[in-house]
Amino acid sequence: MTPAFPRTALKTVLPTALTVLSLTLTPLLTPAGAQDVTQVPVTVPLSVEQERQVERIGMKIHCPICSGESIAQSQTDISRQMMNEVRAMVKAGRPEQEILNTFAASYGDRILLEPPKTGVNSLLWTLPVAFFVLGGLLWWNYTQRASRPVQRTLTPEEEQRIQDLMADRE
Repeated sequence: MTPAFPRTALKTVLPTALTVLSLTLTPLLTPAGAQDVTQVPVTVPLSVEQERQVERIGMKIHCPICSGESIAQSQTDISRQMMNEVRAMVKAGRPEQEILNTFAASYGDRILLEPPKTGVNSLLWTLPVAFFVLGGLLWWNYTQRASRPVQRTLTPEEEQRIQDLMADRE
């Protein structure tokens, strides 16, 4: 007596059925907090030139959530909201530096991808250059000394000893 359902069919149908079932149920099991379902709409219409300015400014502001991304590159809700703030400020005619200063005042200098070169930040910008120049000067000084032959004058005792040794040879 043979089974009603052949084993070879079971071996091919079962993995496919499990795959379809898991792909169907996975979205239902994903936590709602992990899904980014809210989209922040672009609320301020701008001209092409103003939109370029918004992108340029957005590339200078760090996303507070993402690592190493600007708000123009990031797709998070906070970045979209910040871009809308930039759009509103550009639409109002505020200059780029004033917009950057506004964000720096609200979030601190760390929000800027290129922090201002003042105070402690100026040390962080100048010390690497200073160490590089100092290292170059030390290397140049070392190579100059190493390539020069050492000339030393003999003491009177050493000269007398050489004279005695040469006299003994003769």
